Formats: sequence, structure tokens, C-alpha cells
Amino acid sequence: MKTKLYHYSDKDIKSIKPVFFGNNLYTLNDTRQCNIKRSFFYLTATPKEYIFKNSNYLYITKINPKNLYDLRSDKLNLKVKYSGNIKGLLSYCKRYYKGIIYNVGFDIVCLFSDIKILKQVKRKKSLLNAI
Repeated sequence: MKTKLYHYSDKDIKSIKPVFFGNNLYTLNDTRQCNIKRSFFYLTATPKEYIFKNSNYLYITKINPKNLYDLRSDKLNLKVKYSGNIKGLLSYCKRYYKGIIYNVGFDIVCLFSDIKILKQVKRKKSLLNAI
């Protein structure tokens, strides 16, 4: 069974590509810590971060969970092995997996390669945008 992933954007796109990592304000800070290209997804359709609440599009895709390293359970003890070394941890995961799943108060998935969009949902603008 595949895992559904949800991605928000203001752009009308056909696939989600990590090559764009760092091109916007919300990933620019991540590039300072580690410049390994990746794209970000939620495991739920409701955005957990305020910056995405008014995005124009919701994109839905699926991935086999076997292709994701689950840092929440961390069976390989990578958090200890790469403590303080996010680049080392992501480099290891990129070598053996298509992505990584972790929790920052909510679950996030990072993918290291392009992924095709299965469904695009045009979102209605909130009333806040009309003011």
C-alpha cells in the first residue's frame, strides 16, 4: 500500500522537483544548514504551517513507504550516528532511500528525487486575501 503525500504551492506544476529547493523563503534557511536538494510534503491534506494555508494549489502523490527512511522510529539509529550532522544524515538516506520521514510536531516527508503529481486541487482563496 502506498503512502499519500501532500504538497502546497502557488505554481501550476506537473511534477515536484527537489531542484527548486532553496528558491523560496521557507526553504532558504534550510539551505544554510544543508544544501542537499529535497522537496517537502505533509502526510495530511491540512497544512500545518501558516505559510501554506493560502497556497493556490494542493498536489497529491503517492510513494511506497519502503522507499522512505522513517526517522521517527529510527531503526538504524541514525540520529545518534549523525548527531548534529544533518548533511551526513541526509546524505546517507539519499544513498539508500528516495526520501525520509520525520516529525517536527507534525509529520514531514522529504523526497530527494522528482515525483509525478497524481492529482492537483485548485484551492479557493481565503477571505483574508480579499482584504
